[in-house]
Amino acid sequence: MNKENKFPIPKHLSHTPILGVENYEAIDGNYSGKSDAKGLSLGIAQWNTAGRTELSAKVWRHSDKRWSRQSEELPLHRVIDLSTLICTAIQTVMNKDQAKTKLDGDYVVSAIKYEGSGEDQRLLEILENELRKNEPLLTACINRLTDAINKVNELRPAD
Repeated sequence: MNKENKFPIPKHLSHTPILGVENYEAIDGNYSGKSDAKGLSLGIAQWNTAGRTELSAKVWRHSDKRWSRQSEELPLHRVIDLSTLICTAIQTVMNKDQAKTKLDGDYVVSAIKYEGSGEDQRLLEILENELRKNEPLLTACINRLTDAINKVNELRPAD
């Protein structure tokens, strides 16, 4: 069933979309069907100066009246780094003895310390509860990401 897209990704704003997921609102996890995130795009970043073509990923948010200034735009490497952080958080919950994770070079994930307040443990418990509560959704997203990564790796020339 092809639904008409009420909020197509705009092409007249500073971020220049090249590839996109329209109707994202329909598949936005726990917010599906009631999300202000109407689309995702990969395109030319709005912060570029003349002659620059750095790419960014953007979440397009709409208030039902206009495109929101709260739409998020990030350089591509930060989006991937956030995905890595989420995967590491899941590993931390599954392996409670793991206080710090060093993945590559300077990419070290560790719990944020709140000295003397006991807040550390409370926040880690919230992290664990939320990750477990959302496990089916996160697993589906991680599986989709894994499939995409595997396809990219298949296209790369062998070393």
